[in-house]
Amino acid sequence: MATDKYLAASQKAVDCLLNTICQPDFRKEHKDLAFYFKSVTSLLLGGKVREANIILDHIKDTCMKDGDFISPAAEVGQKSANGAYNEFWAYANGWIAMGAIRLQRFDVAYPVYAYIQEQFFHPALGGATVKPYSKTEPNIVEVLSTSHLGMVFMTFGDLEKARRCGEVLMVFTKSNKEDPNTFYLRMDDNQKLVKDFPAEAAAICAVKATEPNQLYFFLGYPVAFLVKLAAATGNQSFRDCAEDILEFGMRCHESMYSSNFSHKVGWGAACLAAACTNRDNKEKYIQVATKIADHLVSLQSDRGSFLDSGPEMDNLDQSAEISVWLREIATELDRAERSSL
Repeated sequence: MATDKYLAASQKAVDCLLNTICQPDFRKEHKDLAFYFKSVTSLLLGGKVREANIILDHIKDTCMKDGDFISPAAEVGQKSANGAYNEFWAYANGWIAMGAIRLQRFDVAYPVYAYIQEQFFHPALGGATVKPYSKTEPNIVEVLSTSHLGMVFMTFGDLEKARRCGEVLMVFTKSNKEDPNTFYLRMDDNQKLVKDFPAEAAAICAVKATEPNQLYFFLGYPVAFLVKLAAATGNQSFRDCAEDILEFGMRCHESMYSSNFSHKVGWGAACLAAACTNRDNKEKYIQVATKIADHLVSLQSDRGSFLDSGPEMDNLDQSAEISVWLREIATELDRAERSSL
Protein backbone atom coordinates (compact mmCIF):
# COMPACT_ATOMS: atom_id res chain seq x y z
CA MET A 1 0.00 0.00 0.00
CA ALA A 2 1.15 3.56 -0.74
CA THR A 3 0.30 4.53 2.83
CA ASP A 4 3.00 2.18 4.11
CA LYS A 5 5.53 4.25 2.22
CA TYR A 6 4.30 7.43 3.88
CA LEU A 7 4.39 5.87 7.34
CA ALA A 8 7.92 4.61 6.77
CA ALA A 9 9.09 8.05 5.64
CA SER A 10 7.42 9.64 8.64
CA GLN A 11 9.17 7.25 11.02
CA LYS A 12 12.50 7.83 9.31
CA ALA A 13 12.07 11.56 9.97
CA VAL A 14 11.36 10.78 13.62
CA ASP A 15 14.65 8.85 13.71
CA CYS A 16 16.37 11.97 12.37
CA LEU A 17 14.90 13.99 15.24
CA LEU A 18 16.11 11.38 17.73
CA ASN A 19 19.63 11.82 16.36
CA THR A 20 19.55 15.62 16.42
CA ILE A 21 17.24 17.62 18.69
CA CYS A 22 16.81 14.77 21.17
CA GLN A 23 20.53 14.75 21.91
CA PRO A 24 21.56 16.83 24.97
CA ASP A 25 24.58 18.35 23.19
CA PHE A 26 22.34 19.60 20.38
CA ARG A 27 19.99 21.33 22.81
CA LYS A 28 22.90 22.98 24.62
CA GLU A 29 24.00 24.60 21.37
CA HIS A 30 20.60 25.32 19.77
CA LYS A 31 18.05 27.25 21.80
CA ASP A 32 15.72 28.74 19.20
CA LEU A 33 12.09 27.64 19.48
CA ALA A 34 11.89 26.89 15.76
CA PHE A 35 14.08 23.81 16.17
CA TYR A 36 11.64 22.17 18.55
CA PHE A 37 7.97 23.15 18.71
CA LYS A 38 6.62 20.86 15.97
CA SER A 39 8.71 17.93 17.14
CA VAL A 40 6.62 17.33 20.26
CA THR A 41 3.77 16.06 18.08
CA SER A 42 6.07 14.35 15.59
CA LEU A 43 7.81 12.35 18.32
CA LEU A 44 4.55 11.53 20.08
CA LEU A 45 2.92 10.19 16.90
CA GLY A 46 6.10 8.24 16.18
CA GLY A 47 5.74 6.41 19.49
CA LYS A 48 8.55 8.29 21.23
CA VAL A 49 6.59 9.55 24.21
CA ARG A 50 9.58 9.93 26.53
CA GLU A 51 11.47 11.98 23.96
CA ALA A 52 8.38 14.11 23.26
CA ASN A 53 8.26 14.95 26.96
CA ILE A 54 11.97 15.75 26.99
CA ILE A 55 11.55 18.23 24.14
CA LEU A 56 8.45 19.74 25.76
CA ASP A 57 10.39 20.17 29.00
CA HIS A 58 13.18 21.87 27.07
CA ILE A 59 10.70 24.27 25.47
CA LYS A 60 9.06 24.98 28.82
CA ASP A 61 12.34 25.54 30.63
CA THR A 62 14.01 27.71 28.00
CA CYS A 63 11.21 29.58 26.21
CA MET A 64 7.94 29.63 28.18
CA LYS A 65 6.67 32.63 30.11
CA ASP A 66 3.04 33.38 30.99
CA GLY A 67 1.68 31.05 28.32
CA ASP A 68 3.84 32.51 25.55
CA PHE A 69 7.15 31.32 24.10
CA ILE A 70 10.19 33.44 23.27
CA SER A 71 13.53 32.05 22.12
CA PRO A 72 16.30 32.98 24.61
CA ALA A 73 18.41 34.81 22.01
CA ALA A 74 15.53 36.46 20.16
CA GLU A 75 15.66 40.18 19.58
CA VAL A 76 13.18 42.37 21.42
CA GLY A 77 9.72 41.96 19.94
CA GLN A 78 10.58 38.69 18.22
CA LYS A 79 9.85 35.08 19.00
CA SER A 80 12.39 33.30 16.81
CA ALA A 81 15.14 33.73 14.26
CA ASN A 82 12.59 32.31 11.81
CA GLY A 83 10.71 35.42 10.70
CA ALA A 84 7.53 33.52 9.82
CA TYR A 85 6.94 32.76 13.48
CA ASN A 86 7.28 36.44 14.35
CA GLU A 87 4.62 37.33 11.80
CA PHE A 88 2.27 34.52 12.84
CA TRP A 89 2.87 34.88 16.56
CA ALA A 90 0.44 32.29 17.91
CA TYR A 91 1.34 29.58 15.39
CA ALA A 92 4.08 27.98 17.48
CA ASN A 93 1.92 28.33 20.59
CA GLY A 94 -0.87 26.38 18.90
CA TRP A 95 1.42 23.51 17.96
CA ILE A 96 2.76 23.34 21.51
CA ALA A 97 -0.70 23.52 23.08
CA MET A 98 -2.01 20.62 20.99
CA GLY A 99 1.12 18.54 21.49
CA ALA A 100 1.01 19.14 25.23
CA ILE A 101 -2.65 18.21 25.61
CA ARG A 102 -2.09 14.97 23.68
CA LEU A 103 0.71 14.18 26.13
CA GLN A 104 -1.54 15.11 29.08
CA ARG A 105 1.02 17.75 30.00
CA PHE A 106 -1.54 20.07 31.53
CA ASP A 107 1.21 22.18 33.13
CA VAL A 108 1.98 23.47 29.64
CA ALA A 109 -1.27 22.91 27.76
CA TYR A 110 -3.66 25.05 29.78
CA PRO A 111 -1.49 28.15 30.34
CA VAL A 112 -0.74 28.19 26.59
CA TYR A 113 -4.40 27.71 25.72
CA ALA A 114 -5.43 30.53 28.05
CA TYR A 115 -2.90 32.85 26.42
CA ILE A 116 -4.08 31.95 22.90
CA GLN A 117 -7.79 32.46 23.47
CA GLU A 118 -7.32 35.64 25.48
CA GLN A 119 -4.89 37.28 23.06
CA PHE A 120 -5.81 36.10 19.55
CA PHE A 121 -9.55 35.35 19.37
CA HIS A 122 -11.56 38.14 17.71
CA PRO A 123 -14.67 38.34 19.93
CA ALA A 124 -16.80 40.14 17.34
CA LEU A 125 -15.86 38.29 14.15
CA GLY A 126 -14.97 34.95 15.74
CA GLY A 127 -11.76 34.28 13.82
CA ALA A 128 -8.15 34.61 14.90
CA THR A 129 -5.99 37.69 14.58
CA VAL A 130 -2.41 37.69 13.33
CA LYS A 131 -1.27 39.91 16.19
CA PRO A 132 -2.89 40.13 19.66
CA TYR A 133 -6.44 41.43 19.47
CA SER A 134 -6.84 45.12 20.20
CA LYS A 135 -9.98 46.90 21.40
CA THR A 136 -8.68 50.25 20.18
CA GLU A 137 -6.52 49.58 17.10
CA PRO A 138 -7.48 47.92 13.77
CA ASN A 139 -7.19 44.13 13.68
CA ILE A 140 -6.45 41.70 10.88
CA VAL A 141 -8.14 38.29 10.88
CA GLU A 142 -6.23 35.75 8.79
CA VAL A 143 -7.00 32.35 7.24
CA LEU A 144 -4.08 30.27 8.55
CA SER A 145 -4.34 31.71 12.06
CA THR A 146 -8.10 31.13 12.13
CA SER A 147 -7.72 27.53 10.93
CA HIS A 148 -4.89 26.75 13.32
CA LEU A 149 -6.47 28.30 16.38
CA GLY A 150 -9.80 26.79 15.40
CA MET A 151 -8.12 23.39 15.56
CA VAL A 152 -6.70 24.32 18.96
CA PHE A 153 -10.16 25.30 20.21
CA MET A 154 -11.63 22.04 18.95
CA THR A 155 -8.79 20.02 20.50
CA PHE A 156 -9.50 21.63 23.88
CA GLY A 157 -13.23 21.00 23.58
CA ASP A 158 -14.34 24.58 22.93
CA LEU A 159 -16.63 23.83 19.99
CA GLU A 160 -18.28 27.23 20.16
CA LYS A 161 -15.06 29.11 19.40
CA ALA A 162 -14.09 26.46 16.84
CA ARG A 163 -17.48 26.85 15.15
CA ARG A 164 -17.07 30.62 15.00
CA CYS A 165 -13.67 30.15 13.36
CA GLY A 166 -15.33 27.90 10.79
CA GLU A 167 -17.98 30.50 10.09
CA VAL A 168 -15.30 33.13 9.46
CA LEU A 169 -13.64 30.79 6.96
CA MET A 170 -17.00 30.47 5.21
CA VAL A 171 -17.10 34.28 4.94
CA PHE A 172 -13.59 34.25 3.47
CA THR A 173 -14.57 31.60 0.92
CA LYS A 174 -17.76 33.37 -0.15
CA SER A 175 -16.03 36.75 -0.45
CA ASN A 176 -13.21 35.27 -2.51
CA LYS A 177 -15.58 33.94 -5.17
CA GLU A 178 -15.58 37.39 -6.78
CA ASP A 179 -12.12 36.63 -8.20
CA PRO A 180 -11.79 33.00 -9.32
CA ASN A 181 -8.01 33.28 -9.60
CA THR A 182 -7.17 34.84 -6.23
CA PHE A 183 -7.80 33.73 -2.68
CA TYR A 184 -7.22 36.65 -0.33
CA LEU A 185 -6.07 35.58 3.12
CA ARG A 186 -6.80 38.57 5.35
CA MET A 187 -9.81 40.66 6.36
CA ASP A 188 -10.33 43.71 8.54
CA ASP A 189 -12.67 44.26 11.49
CA ASN A 190 -15.55 44.84 9.07
CA GLN A 191 -15.07 41.51 7.26
CA LYS A 192 -13.65 43.32 4.22
CA LEU A 193 -10.94 41.40 2.39
CA VAL A 194 -7.53 43.07 2.44
CA LYS A 195 -6.61 43.48 -1.22
CA ASP A 196 -4.20 46.39 -0.92
CA PHE A 197 -0.83 45.31 0.44
CA PRO A 198 2.88 45.88 -0.29
CA ALA A 199 4.38 43.73 -3.03
CA GLU A 200 6.82 42.20 -0.56
CA ALA A 201 3.89 40.95 1.54
CA ALA A 202 1.96 39.43 -1.38
CA ALA A 203 2.94 35.84 -0.55
CA ILE A 204 1.29 35.96 2.88
CA CYS A 205 -1.72 38.03 1.81
CA ALA A 206 -3.05 36.08 -1.19
CA VAL A 207 -2.73 32.85 -3.16
CA LYS A 208 -2.74 33.36 -6.94
CA ALA A 209 -4.07 30.41 -8.90
CA THR A 210 -2.30 31.32 -12.13
CA GLU A 211 1.13 31.97 -10.62
CA PRO A 212 3.63 29.27 -9.59
CA ASN A 213 5.17 28.55 -6.21
CA GLN A 214 2.55 30.07 -3.93
CA LEU A 215 2.39 29.34 -0.20
CA TYR A 216 -0.18 26.61 -0.69
CA PHE A 217 -0.37 25.64 2.98
CA PHE A 218 -2.64 28.66 3.40
CA LEU A 219 -5.25 26.66 1.49
CA GLY A 220 -4.54 23.27 3.04
CA TYR A 221 -5.05 24.09 6.70
CA PRO A 222 -8.60 25.47 6.36
CA VAL A 223 -9.57 22.41 4.31
CA ALA A 224 -8.43 20.00 7.01
CA PHE A 225 -9.86 22.07 9.86
CA LEU A 226 -13.27 22.47 8.22
CA VAL A 227 -13.55 18.73 7.54
CA LYS A 228 -12.77 17.99 11.19
CA LEU A 229 -15.16 20.72 12.34
CA ALA A 230 -17.97 19.23 10.23
CA ALA A 231 -17.37 15.89 11.91
CA ALA A 232 -17.40 17.48 15.37
CA THR A 233 -20.53 19.59 14.88
CA GLY A 234 -22.51 17.57 12.34
CA ASN A 235 -22.78 20.72 10.18
CA GLN A 236 -21.91 19.59 6.67
CA SER A 237 -21.79 23.19 5.43
CA PHE A 238 -18.28 23.29 6.84
CA ARG A 239 -17.27 20.31 4.70
CA ASP A 240 -18.87 21.94 1.65
CA CYS A 241 -16.71 25.00 2.33
CA ALA A 242 -13.63 22.78 2.57
CA GLU A 243 -14.44 21.34 -0.85
CA ASP A 244 -14.78 24.84 -2.30
CA ILE A 245 -11.34 25.80 -1.00
CA LEU A 246 -9.73 22.62 -2.29
CA GLU A 247 -11.39 23.12 -5.66
CA PHE A 248 -9.63 26.48 -5.81
CA GLY A 249 -6.38 24.74 -4.92
CA MET A 250 -6.89 22.21 -7.69
CA ARG A 251 -7.15 25.11 -10.18
CA CYS A 252 -3.77 26.41 -9.03
CA HIS A 253 -0.54 26.17 -10.98
CA GLU A 254 0.90 22.68 -11.43
CA SER A 255 3.74 23.64 -9.08
CA MET A 256 1.37 22.99 -6.19
CA TYR A 257 2.11 19.29 -6.58
CA SER A 258 5.87 19.76 -6.40
CA SER A 259 6.08 22.41 -3.70
CA ASN A 260 7.58 22.05 -0.24
CA PHE A 261 4.69 24.22 0.93
CA SER A 262 1.88 21.86 -0.10
CA HIS A 263 2.09 19.42 2.82
CA LYS A 264 -1.08 20.78 4.44
CA VAL A 265 -2.91 20.57 1.11
CA GLY A 266 -2.11 16.86 1.02
CA TRP A 267 -3.42 16.55 4.57
CA GLY A 268 -6.59 18.48 3.77
CA ALA A 269 -7.25 16.49 0.59
CA ALA A 270 -6.81 13.21 2.47
CA CYS A 271 -9.22 14.39 5.18
CA LEU A 272 -11.79 15.23 2.50
CA ALA A 273 -11.26 11.88 0.80
CA ALA A 274 -12.01 10.08 4.08
CA ALA A 275 -15.13 12.15 4.74
CA CYS A 276 -16.54 12.38 1.21
CA THR A 277 -19.39 10.10 0.14
CA ASN A 278 -19.30 10.99 -3.56
CA ARG A 279 -17.13 8.32 -5.19
CA ASP A 280 -15.85 10.55 -8.00
CA ASN A 281 -14.89 13.34 -5.62
CA LYS A 282 -13.33 10.87 -3.21
CA GLU A 283 -11.06 9.52 -5.95
CA LYS A 284 -10.15 13.04 -7.03
CA TYR A 285 -9.11 14.01 -3.51
CA ILE A 286 -7.16 10.78 -3.07
CA GLN A 287 -5.17 11.62 -6.19
CA VAL A 288 -4.36 15.11 -4.88
CA ALA A 289 -3.19 13.77 -1.52
CA THR A 290 -1.19 10.94 -3.08
CA LYS A 291 0.54 13.14 -5.62
CA ILE A 292 1.65 15.60 -2.96
CA ALA A 293 2.70 12.90 -0.49
CA ASP A 294 4.71 11.09 -3.15
CA HIS A 295 6.59 14.30 -3.89
CA LEU A 296 7.32 14.88 -0.20
CA VAL A 297 8.71 11.36 0.17
CA SER A 298 10.97 11.97 -2.83
CA LEU A 299 12.60 14.87 -0.96
CA GLN A 300 13.76 12.78 1.98
CA SER A 301 17.50 12.44 2.56
CA ASP A 302 19.31 9.35 3.77
CA ARG A 303 19.32 10.64 7.36
CA GLY A 304 15.54 11.17 7.24
CA SER A 305 15.27 14.93 6.90
CA PHE A 306 13.47 16.65 4.03
CA LEU A 307 15.15 19.98 3.26
CA ASP A 308 18.88 19.36 3.61
CA SER A 309 19.73 22.08 1.10
CA GLY A 310 18.49 24.77 3.49
CA PRO A 311 19.51 26.00 6.95
CA GLU A 312 19.40 23.33 9.64
CA MET A 313 16.76 25.24 11.61
CA ASP A 314 14.37 25.20 8.65
CA ASN A 315 15.32 21.64 7.75
CA LEU A 316 14.51 20.17 11.16
CA ASP A 317 11.45 22.34 11.58
CA GLN A 318 9.99 21.19 8.26
CA SER A 319 11.12 17.59 8.75
CA ALA A 320 9.12 17.41 11.96
CA GLU A 321 6.08 18.94 10.27
CA ILE A 322 6.24 16.79 7.15
CA SER A 323 6.56 13.68 9.30
CA VAL A 324 3.29 14.64 10.99
CA TRP A 325 1.42 15.30 7.75
CA LEU A 326 2.68 12.14 6.05
CA ARG A 327 1.38 10.14 9.01
CA GLU A 328 -1.94 11.99 8.94
CA ILE A 329 -2.23 11.55 5.17
CA ALA A 330 -1.61 7.82 5.53
CA THR A 331 -4.25 7.56 8.25
CA GLU A 332 -6.89 9.49 6.31
CA LEU A 333 -6.22 7.64 3.04
CA ASP A 334 -6.59 4.35 4.87
CA ARG A 335 -9.97 5.56 6.17
CA ALA A 336 -10.93 6.63 2.64
CA GLU A 337 -10.04 3.23 1.25
CA ARG A 338 -11.99 1.38 3.95
CA SER A 339 -15.05 3.59 3.46
CA SER A 340 -15.06 2.69 -0.24
CA LEU A 341 -15.37 -1.05 0.42
